[in-house]
Amino acid sequence: MNYANQLTLARLIAVVPVMTALYVQFPGNRTVATVLYAAAIFTDYLDGIMARRSGKVTAFGKLMDSIADKAIIVSLFFALVAEGSMPAWMAAIMVVREFAVTGLRMVALESGEVIAANRWGKAKMVTQSLAVFILLLNYSTLGYWVMLLATVLTLLSGWSYLKDTPRILAASAAEQDRERS
Repeated sequence: MNYANQLTLARLIAVVPVMTALYVQFPGNRTVATVLYAAAIFTDYLDGIMARRSGKVTAFGKLMDSIADKAIIVSLFFALVAEGSMPAWMAAIMVVREFAVTGLRMVALESGEVIAANRWGKAKMVTQSLAVFILLLNYSTLGYWVMLLATVLTLLSGWSYLKDTPRILAASAAEQDRERS
């Protein structure tokens, strides 16, 4: 378990304190949630740098990085929709894309292929993260427009992954045929 993977797991675990700080009422709770969220998102940047610089990019890291990103972002989407800061339709588009791409990654993994984030996926994540941060700071109009951009990037990113679905499904079927033989 290298340091980059530990940071990824820390981001996954950070969902609990971020959501707790957001929902448990105490003086400054939203500020605490925002700071914890910003720190968690910073680990996404840091773990990638650490893994590449140390030459320790792992299949575990590629997969868990994506899952940790989704866990914290989707949790906050639900919270922002519940408080009326984010339209439900935007969250629905983004959550459906996350499930679809994660499902595709799981199928690919069965045939030995790890699908890492591409540039569209990274742009989507950065924009979503920024939009959530802006909304946590209560800048609702700016947050709406950045989240709208994130929604567009989510659709483009989803397409960039899903266009490979026929190839991945064929590879998966071929792998299953080999296993049966």
